[in-house]
Amino acid sequence: MAKKKAAAGKKEIEVQKNDRKRQTILGVIVVAVLIAVLCVVGYFIWRANRPSSSSTTSTSQQERQEAEAELASVKVKPSAALANGGFLVSKNGLNKPVSGVPTISIYMDFICPACGEVDRDIDNTLIQMVNAGQANVEIHPEAFLNDESTDEYSSRAAGAEVYVAQYEPDKLLDVVRAFFAADYQPKESQNYKPVSDAMITAQLEKAGVSTIVAQDAVKGKYVPWVNAQTSMATTDTALEHPSGQLKGEITTPTFIINGHYWLFDEAWSQTGSPLTSLLKAIGLSQNQVGTSAKPKLGSEGKPLFPTSSSSSSSSSSSSSAN
Repeated sequence: MAKKKAAAGKKEIEVQKNDRKRQTILGVIVVAVLIAVLCVVGYFIWRANRPSSSSTTSTSQQERQEAEAELASVKVKPSAALANGGFLVSKNGLNKPVSGVPTISIYMDFICPACGEVDRDIDNTLIQMVNAGQANVEIHPEAFLNDESTDEYSSRAAGAEVYVAQYEPDKLLDVVRAFFAADYQPKESQNYKPVSDAMITAQLEKAGVSTIVAQDAVKGKYVPWVNAQTSMATTDTALEHPSGQLKGEITTPTFIINGHYWLFDEAWSQTGSPLTSLLKAIGLSQNQVGTSAKPKLGSEGKPLFPTSSSSSSSSSSSSSAN
């Protein structure tokens, strides 16, 4: 009798063990199914909410259309401006390029510290090259950095520059140099100190602008146009940095040479000098500046330096305009 009870007990234990085993397997299967379901649901939620390339393109197109509408709504536009919003200065005069020499387009903001540093190094040379017919310089005064001042200095300074371009274009490059002068250019953000219209007027006169034009330049006639043109620039993919840490961003200053984006920040990081970098890019030596020597560029007028093989990761010298 004891043996029968023992055998029955043993059999019951085995049955219980098998039941627990089946329950464990069943539990594992249920959990696996739940995980699979959650993964599928999560995938579709992610797919539904992630920005697709088509939606990004659509957003960019919408922003461009809005910028175009803003520009179209501006009532007072400078007739001296090119279709791209720039003002080309050459030996021949405003918007009369010299043939056979590079056109250097510069997108700048007058409060941008990197713009100031670069300009103070290259401006005198640029003026010499323009006067000698060695280059055309296309100026694009923008208002990317209004938030860095308390009185929208970027728009006001750019508007004054545009006014000078309209009425005394021969002073255009002189005003650029005056606005970036180390003893005048205001600092950004917390270090910004308000700049009055009288201060801007005085700096214009210091650059050689006539008193009446200097006084009228600060009245804001072209500020709405500047702001609209800046919106256009921020949607222009041709101005986006093509490589490195800054890829896809629009920075100041931005250089376009003969329609090609120039990696000036990479060149600067390699040479330590904006001027040396620029001269290498256009194939001109320092002792040739201001002479009859013509710059030499690569195929299709591309900058010679830096080359694609020598380009390194971008430095952070530029100020982001995004």
